[in-house]
Amino acid sequence: MNGGSISATGVPRVTVQTAAHALHVQKYLPIAVLYFFLNSAGLPTGLFYTGILSPLFFLWRFRHGKRWITFKFLACLSPFVVAHAIIGIDSPFYYARSSLLLWTVCVTVYAFSLALLKCESVERLFEQLIVLNFCAAMIAVVLLFTRFREVLWNDYSDSLEEGSNQVLRLKLLTSEPSVYAFLMAPLLVFVILRLLQNPGMRNLLYAVMIVIPFLLCQSFGGLSISLAGIGVAVLVGFRRVFEQRRAWLVFGVMVVLVVGLVYVPNPISERLSLVATGKDSSTDSRTVSSFIVAYSIAEPKSLLWGAGLGQAKLADVTDLRLAFTIGVIPNAIAGGFAELGIIGMLIKFALEFYFFFRTRVYENSFRLAMFVVVFLTQLTGSYLMNAQEYLMWVLAFGPFFPELDFKKNIRLKFSHA
Repeated sequence: MNGGSISATGVPRVTVQTAAHALHVQKYLPIAVLYFFLNSAGLPTGLFYTGILSPLFFLWRFRHGKRWITFKFLACLSPFVVAHAIIGIDSPFYYARSSLLLWTVCVTVYAFSLALLKCESVERLFEQLIVLNFCAAMIAVVLLFTRFREVLWNDYSDSLEEGSNQVLRLKLLTSEPSVYAFLMAPLLVFVILRLLQNPGMRNLLYAVMIVIPFLLCQSFGGLSISLAGIGVAVLVGFRRVFEQRRAWLVFGVMVVLVVGLVYVPNPISERLSLVATGKDSSTDSRTVSSFIVAYSIAEPKSLLWGAGLGQAKLADVTDLRLAFTIGVIPNAIAGGFAELGIIGMLIKFALEFYFFFRTRVYENSFRLAMFVVVFLTQLTGSYLMNAQEYLMWVLAFGPFFPELDFKKNIRLKFSHA
């Protein structure tokens, strides 16, 4: 294995290369912990520490010669600004504020993507996040029986039908469980694909450590979309995946677990029943209702260009008799349509498919799964200025985890630094 050697007594020795490699990964761990665990802790909804720190990220990149990001951002946004100015902007303040927030997202994602590309061992970084996340989830389970429960868990009992069981969903320090599930999705995809390709006790342990928190957050959308991404990746590399007998065993266990979650009485199967019968308000508000609200906001201004950045928040949509009072839309495509119109969303889809083929996403199992996950997520949740979504696009289009390629059937070889 890379960076390791075996002594005469059979005891592994850590080389200088391994130690340097571990230190390199540790350099990126603090910012990864900030993003994963603490990004919105104690802040108002929609505000993140990464956004607050975006000017520092900008200066960091500016000092390293990346000085055109703001110019490119303004160049891309200017056609919409001109169109919205002609159509009429109801609140220039909201427009300017939303434009600034979008700039912070752009700078943050750009800085994080460059950091990921420079990280020599993204898989090791993922492993460390999985371990830390599992420990945090276990601490949350202990605090479940204390007065601190409401800090880390969401209680959805009030939104359920009379007679239903109490539903507590893990969120840690994020705004809600679905956001927490979205954070864990790349980790889940990574460990499951790695386990299928190289079944073993070590990979199984990491899979268990991410699956347990995922189940505790009870995000039906996050779980189903993640499984969809994994399923597409497995189907594409079906012949290579199941050349190993142990892969069939792992796949069989996964099928049994999924069937058990669906048919055995538990909070997730109960939520699935609500979704299937159309009684789950969260699913409805993130899908059909979001597009109805988006159309009602864009139509009076321009269906082609939308109402303008930040203008959806000013719209009173109570007359639609949906689960909305103002136009804060929990759906990235619907929200983008409301503010940037059909043209904005066509550009977004065009860029997604351009980079899909340009970077050959279909050649790598992890990147293909991530593309499916984030593509479906934007249609069923997220929002226009969600840095998490854009970072997941980076994972889909970037040259990450070349070893997770079922077509070439490259077996994983990880350093135990």
